[in-house]
Amino acid sequence: MIHSVLIIDDSQQERNEIKAVLEKTGLFDAFYEAPDGLKGFKSMLSNTPDLIVCDLIMPDFDGFKFLRLKRARQDYDNIPVLIVTGRDDMNDKIRGLEEGAQDYVLKPFNPLELVARVKAHLRIKLLQDELKQVNEKLETLSNTDPLTELFNRRYFFNILEREFERSKRYNRALSLLMADIDYFKSVNDNCGHLIGDKVLTVVARVLKTDLRKIDSCARYGGEEFVLLLPETDLTGAASVGNRYLTEIREQDLSDICTKIKTVTISIGIVCLPDDSIKTADVFLKYADDALYAAKRAGRNRVVVHNAK
Repeated sequence: MIHSVLIIDDSQQERNEIKAVLEKTGLFDAFYEAPDGLKGFKSMLSNTPDLIVCDLIMPDFDGFKFLRLKRARQDYDNIPVLIVTGRDDMNDKIRGLEEGAQDYVLKPFNPLELVARVKAHLRIKLLQDELKQVNEKLETLSNTDPLTELFNRRYFFNILEREFERSKRYNRALSLLMADIDYFKSVNDNCGHLIGDKVLTVVARVLKTDLRKIDSCARYGGEEFVLLLPETDLTGAASVGNRYLTEIREQDLSDICTKIKTVTISIGIVCLPDDSIKTADVFLKYADDALYAAKRAGRNRVVVHNAK
């Protein structure tokens, strides 16, 4: 992994000295420099360093202004700032720490002290990054169906509640599609559950292909799937549903099991705005009703819930 440091100081000589000391440590692969706080802030946004060494007293845009700008960007909170300055004033030290700096070293600095403090804060930062990655992985695992890698039912309910409330509040279009693999039991009976799992992954792959970032797709249970399409009206939802029918029907599954000729799905659709739908539970129920209407009508088709 590549690690980088940003050095902000109006003196080229001071920047060179700090860089020379840090280069000897082998801690950093890339060095960025800036002559004032504003240019340093722009460099931080462009390069996202692992650590920042910053002077306090600089003409036009000093270290305090830089710290305030950085503090306003919470996505950069985890980047430690080490103040290195010739200003030995307790009020400045306190102010710098209150503005968001993690540590303070006086000029002329002792190279060993500078390196020790840099190592300490870099180590903390890298541990925080590692912890963040682990937490993100755990969150993904808790929200994801392990077989299909779609959202799981529990997480989908959270999305549904949020999008339903937004749609009702602002009277925006929202479509819910509920899909079920036709005659899936016969796939398990004739080919085995391992083959059935492979069929589920194929259908899941088709369903999540070409989804927009605002769309959500989840495994609802067994062989059922749900898709939530914000800002999508009935015409758009029906078009998506019929495209899925065609794409899944055209999947070649002969290499999975020779007993499978064709896999099809049935889809039920419900859309907002609809004054008859007062809750997210009713919204979901109507999609389920439309799905079973598609099943009763012969499967391999899309049925839309009609508002009464």
